[in-house]
Amino acid sequence: MPPVLSVLSCGLWLVLFGSLAWAVCCSSNWLLFTGLNSVSLWILYSKFCSPWLKRKVETPPDFKVLIVGSGMSGICMEKKLNDAGIKYTILEKAENLGGTWNFNSYPGVSCDISSHLYSFSFFLNPRWSREYSSGPEINEYMQNAASRFDVYRHIQFGKEVVSSSWDDSSALWRVQTRDGTSYAANVLISGCGSVHVPLWPSIQGIKNFQGEWFHTAEWDKSFNPAGKRIGVVGTGASAVQAIPKLALMEVSSLTVFQRTPTWSPPRFDFVFPEFIKRMFEMFPFTMKIYRWFLFLRNELFFYLVFTSSYLFTRLTSGILHIMVRHFHHSAVNDKELAEKLLPNYKMGSKRITFSDTYLKTFNKEFVHLVTDKIEEVTARGIRTTESEHALDAIVYATGFDLLASSKPYAQTGLNGSLLAETFGDTPMAFLGISHDQNPNYFLLLGPGTFLGHNTVLYMIECQVDYIVDAMEKLISTKARSMVVKSEVQSEYWQRMQQNMQGKVFADNRSVTGYYRNSRGVNWTLWPLAACSYWWETISCNLENYHIIQ
Repeated sequence: MPPVLSVLSCGLWLVLFGSLAWAVCCSSNWLLFTGLNSVSLWILYSKFCSPWLKRKVETPPDFKVLIVGSGMSGICMEKKLNDAGIKYTILEKAENLGGTWNFNSYPGVSCDISSHLYSFSFFLNPRWSREYSSGPEINEYMQNAASRFDVYRHIQFGKEVVSSSWDDSSALWRVQTRDGTSYAANVLISGCGSVHVPLWPSIQGIKNFQGEWFHTAEWDKSFNPAGKRIGVVGTGASAVQAIPKLALMEVSSLTVFQRTPTWSPPRFDFVFPEFIKRMFEMFPFTMKIYRWFLFLRNELFFYLVFTSSYLFTRLTSGILHIMVRHFHHSAVNDKELAEKLLPNYKMGSKRITFSDTYLKTFNKEFVHLVTDKIEEVTARGIRTTESEHALDAIVYATGFDLLASSKPYAQTGLNGSLLAETFGDTPMAFLGISHDQNPNYFLLLGPGTFLGHNTVLYMIECQVDYIVDAMEKLISTKARSMVVKSEVQSEYWQRMQQNMQGKVFADNRSVTGYYRNSRGVNWTLWPLAACSYWWETISCNLENYHIIQ
């Protein structure tokens, strides 16, 4: 170990014992202590130890990796494969990279995670325009990252994968695209993401409407809302972003059809002054400090809001609920309307939709809230149990089908097993990365690795490092394939479900939501603080896998 690392290790022990003393004396919260230690380890390892361990891998000339998707997950995977010297090809169904940030173009589309946290640790951007960036700015950042890390030359655009099957005799994945092209690869990586299949509501007569209608995920860029009576179905994240923007586009009226109200605390968005951008450029460590602050703040938010198994967290959560209720009532002038917009379930049970403008939009005279149940979409508009609303256009802001998104194409694994059938209504994978019926197959943002409180890019980077480590070991051992043991995957799933207990998003008892299936099983979220996932994925332990030579 280099001398500088020895000094750093001493500093690490000081951090560990210091945080232990603080945890015992001030909070007696061992989970928080573990979280602080994991963050300390992560910072020191990633910034100081990791560069010493990086190396190019001597891969066989015929060793090929196939990546499906060129969103945030794909770009990160591709950059790390470049670092390792592993050859790969990317199949992207669209004509541009960007994933969800390429497809979603509705008014107001933006990220609900701070810009300096929703970026790669290896490609920080000192020039973010504001605290919460818009979709186009994020898409531009992704294009810059792809150019910087020489990703474009590996992408084949317009290649939508329709099927993949494992050939055990050759230990290769056989992949077919919609245009009939065939591919073979030693390793298949899914970077399709979890939010790319629009969820349409189960409402009778949707196709009967004679005006313009579309989903926010399939926004009609030629649509001009000026002077029109617009109906918005849904009050989730995309609705909370689109509704305030639509209200500024000279619409005749804007009617919001709400089934379930959403918690919408203030986001505290702001524009970064030029001197702050210059400071971040000239002194990059200040940008990193700000990034670490944002990460730790969000980790603390997890304990204060999402964890209900401790008396202290129940007390702090209660205080936060009171504060947000006060914001709801102060933002909406009409008190009766404010009550209709106020949820009766705990924050975090469904996705929290931060916004500085959503609630205030309902103060405009031409903006209306309808809470009656929708019975039918007619040729002229929407009929509820109480009345019919004449509309010129209907926008369905009803989110994404996460279950369908987890099965983007037909995949056949060992012994003819179909991944879609194996997943059923409760997809599971070891670490959200490996599946026991699919050798040499890795998932990015797979089951159980989505977050409700922090940046998923952190999870993606952890997964990518784990996958690269797994491939390096696969190559170095000269093995044909590796597949996670069924008992390892099962034990992991049980452990994660146990950790789900005591979390506000654990089941459907208070409210339904896309985090969970119809039976109330939460298969989408990581049930712990994000920093604990780094510890789980710090290296690939081959003892968890069957290695076929």
